Amino acid sequence: MASLGQQLKQSREEKGISLQEIAESTHISIRFLQAIENDAYDVLPGGVFNRAFVRKFARKVGFDEEQAVNLYQEQWQEQGGEPERGYQLGIDDPEFRQSSGNGVLLTFVALIVLGSLAYAAYQYFTPAVSDAGGGPVAGLNTPTPATSVVTPTPGASPEATASPSSSPPGSPTPSPTPAGAMRVQLTAPIEDVWFKVKADDNEAEGILNRGESREFDVSEEIILSTGRVQSLKITINGRNLDLVKFLPNPKATIARNVVINKGNYQQYLN
Repeated sequence: MASLGQQLKQSREEKGISLQEIAESTHISIRFLQAIENDAYDVLPGGVFNRAFVRKFARKVGFDEEQAVNLYQEQWQEQGGEPERGYQLGIDDPEFRQSSGNGVLLTFVALIVLGSLAYAAYQYFTPAVSDAGGGPVAGLNTPTPATSVVTPTPGASPEATASPSSSPPGSPTPSPTPAGAMRVQLTAPIEDVWFKVKADDNEAEGILNRGESREFDVSEEIILSTGRVQSLKITINGRNLDLVKFLPNPKATIARNVVINKGNYQQYLN
């Protein structure tokens, strides 16, 4: 009776399939395929790998897989049983070298994806950190106001925007605006504007982004500095104030420590 290797070789040649074609489709090295055809199983890695190689070879050439595995085991039994020996995967066999490399690559990619998801989740669920000192920080887009801040709705009256904004958690509830106080609003309608104010005893400093506004309730006076006079719009109690009229040089672009109080602001209203 023909051996397993002889039968597999005969099936392969009848179908006109080369060992190279089988090697490319099964990822088994030609050296191992030749060993199977020659019944030289001691060349194979041993154990389950041998049976897997035989099964793949048989499937490719149209030979019954179970019959091939049974013939393989019978031949080993006749020779005293399959020896147990170690085998360095990924060194001798291109199949294992490829699969091992792919496994490492997939593991690496999976770690990157998991790390990215974890970082995104951390950024999403972690609240923004506020200034440790609790005060305004120069350059922030939304600096902490010295007093209650309300951005008015276009077309609303000063009275409609006069209600104070809610206080940050843990801060004391602001007292009602004193009667007769000035409601000073700073707005950057065309470009970003740096400002610094001292409203009564409270100070604030920061950047008004284009389109943003800040409001201050002032009982006595407000001292204002800004880096772009022409780009800062000021209203007091809903009426426009011409800041340039406060300056010695009407062409100045920087204003420093301009004092606006109840006694002088009305003469500069438009």
